[in-house]
Amino acid sequence: MVAVTVLVGWSGTDEGAAALERGAAEARLRDLPLAVLDLSAHDDHGEAARSAVAGLDPAPASVEVLRRPAHQEPVDALLDAVPGSGAELVVVGTRRRSPVGKFLLGSTAQRIILGSDVPVLVVKAGRQP
Repeated sequence: MVAVTVLVGWSGTDEGAAALERGAAEARLRDLPLAVLDLSAHDDHGEAARSAVAGLDPAPASVEVLRRPAHQEPVDALLDAVPGSGAELVVVGTRRRSPVGKFLLGSTAQRIILGSDVPVLVVKAGRQP
């Protein structure tokens, strides 16, 4: 049986940092482990994500860093990680896009919200309590 976790979609951006901070807070609040999926494009074997996790203060009791398969788009990787991680909550960061940008590229957060089988918490950078 997979342990229940809070799953964070992380990238090396301000939005990724906001998602990590809020995801860690949710994990501490719920007394759950934290799983951090590294969605970044660079292949540093998860070192940047582990470094970001190491900077959490206080850190959740248990944290696991997962790597996105190289062949998968970030949204698909995050949605595929939900059942394997036992996530009861997914946390992602978002940024403001123009209406044209949303039309042409879609909204990553919207695709995650609509595709996830568990609740999704979307946070903005700079809006942490």
